[in-house]
Amino acid sequence: MRSNDNSKIADQSTGYSDKNKRDRGSRRDFLKTTGAGITVASVAGCLGGGGEGGSGLKIGFYGPFSGPASNIGEQKQIAAEMSRDMINEDGGIHGQDIELVFGDSESQPSAGRNEVNRLIQQENVDAIGGGFHSDVALATVEVTAEQGTPQIVDEAVSSAIVTKINEQELWNVFKTTPPSEAYAVGWRQLLEQFQENGTGYFPYEDKSIALIGEDTSYGLSIMDLMESELDKIGWEIISQDEVSLDATDFTSLLSRIQSNEPDVVWAVQTSSSGAGNLARQFSETGFEDTHFFHNYGLTIADARETAGEAANGALTMLNAGRVDALLEEQGALAAWDERTDMDMTGSAALSYQNIKVIAEYASAFESLEAFRSASVEEWESTVLDHEPIPGGSGYISYQDNHQAAWGSTDTQSALGYQVIDQELNLVWPSEIATTDIDTSVY
Repeated sequence: MRSNDNSKIADQSTGYSDKNKRDRGSRRDFLKTTGAGITVASVAGCLGGGGEGGSGLKIGFYGPFSGPASNIGEQKQIAAEMSRDMINEDGGIHGQDIELVFGDSESQPSAGRNEVNRLIQQENVDAIGGGFHSDVALATVEVTAEQGTPQIVDEAVSSAIVTKINEQELWNVFKTTPPSEAYAVGWRQLLEQFQENGTGYFPYEDKSIALIGEDTSYGLSIMDLMESELDKIGWEIISQDEVSLDATDFTSLLSRIQSNEPDVVWAVQTSSSGAGNLARQFSETGFEDTHFFHNYGLTIADARETAGEAANGALTMLNAGRVDALLEEQGALAAWDERTDMDMTGSAALSYQNIKVIAEYASAFESLEAFRSASVEEWESTVLDHEPIPGGSGYISYQDNHQAAWGSTDTQSALGYQVIDQELNLVWPSEIATTDIDTSVY
């Protein structure tokens, strides 16, 4: 049985303690104008949209189905269709099949806004799911709020989405994937566990760490967040360096860092070329008994290919991804393998989950018609009061700030992978790990 104590941990991780929660009972009637100046008449029926009596739940799902992230969009679409089929084969929602309609965001906020508007006004969908890029999600939440349509944002990370929801009172929108803070919290938890268990070269007496951050908003924000988390557990930051997005030569930087003899070198990069070369050059620099941790970059296959054998033993992390134990319980991994030869990515697991949670919240109403005619306040309270839903990245339950709880294996934890022979092995948290850490590489 899952403990409620971990939900408190997740609340604190996102900066929302119990005393700061909003009093839902004192809210104004959401059939009136919200604080954002948006008039909403009901959840999905304000434009006469949604299915007619007797028809099934109709979900609009947007993502990058063309353009530079189309490979991700392809996996997301396959996973969403798989989730739909699994639910329909199990009896659907209130005895009716789910229908999916897709919209291509093209990785652009303007295209995402236009497609979501089309899905609501022309396709008459009952709810909106999907999403990948944060800037696209920030544009689409305005559209769904204007129309009073429920939206569960799928994979976008930025905490600016939650800030916008709360500042503009967009109570029809909920965000699932943990924010950037989840990375820093995850690394702090991993360091604590490795130090306690003597994993690899741990434990360290000095507990010193060198930080390297890609000079993007993503990279620098996560490096900044690492400072406070490391301070909590008494680790000393002996250097902090910024590297450009297109940098590939880190030899002089690593040589300088090596002279300070850190226990851990930690980096955050989104560039696969940068991450791969940094890992390879770290191996060539002459570090002894030093661990190499990399945030996100080495989860990319191209980065691991660039690094080659030099990446063996490196630890990398995602703020959310596929949790095989849960997916196996739900039959999702077997269903995926029947559908495609591709490996199921974290993006696919999140999209499978996205359709599932929308369906479960809709099924919590007495009927589909009751769901379609509900007020935003009724939709919101149904989501907030619902029991945690087992999904693809953890157990999904939403906090009062409309961010899904995160920070533990009872909610959504960050996932740590060890690179061995260019493959990612889920080794942390130990409760959901699929393999033990290979200590022979240290």
